[in-house]
Amino acid sequence: MQPGMRWDYQVTTEVANSIENSDFTISIGEAELINGVPNSVRITSDGTRYYVTENETGIYRIAKRTLVESKPVLDDAPNWILKYPYKMGTSWSNDTSPFVLRRIHPYEERLTRGMNLKMAFQIAAENETVIVPAGQFKHCIRVDGEANFTIYADASSGYEEILINTTEWYAPGVGLVKLLREEPLDNDVFAGGHVLLELKDLMY
Repeated sequence: MQPGMRWDYQVTTEVANSIENSDFTISIGEAELINGVPNSVRITSDGTRYYVTENETGIYRIAKRTLVESKPVLDDAPNWILKYPYKMGTSWSNDTSPFVLRRIHPYEERLTRGMNLKMAFQIAAENETVIVPAGQFKHCIRVDGEANFTIYADASSGYEEILINTTEWYAPGVGLVKLLREEPLDNDVFAGGHVLLELKDLMY
């Protein structure tokens, strides 16, 4: 991950039968020291900086800094990107929150903040071929993530449990080429959907 590298993605978001298309970019900035250790810095389209390190256990994020923060905020625990070895069955877990779930009645509100849950990840395949706008990528690692989420709608509907799934594909020498997040929910109070992220360009 050399400074100057950039990944451009196209993002398709579908919620409650409404489809939105957008772009998302990740670029690599100059390495920065945190507690004396150099970290790769990933900068996203909104200016958030993610501090990523690698050791014998894998690749993980240790901190992030948004545009309104003056310095990086350390994560409570490693936020894994990939864990070694890159073999089927390797597993880990990360904290996450809903991507697209939203309340639609009696008012509209996104539920992407303040609703933390634990997602279990596992390398499910080591040699998949993925086709995205940037081209065809072979020998991809597929990572499957799964989390249970219980939400209270109202007195008449009560609680509803949903299964949130994330599928990620990583290509050798490239990184993340595709991500699918599925949050199925459809009732009178809440709506779910999915987010599809696909690599459309890579610059070195």
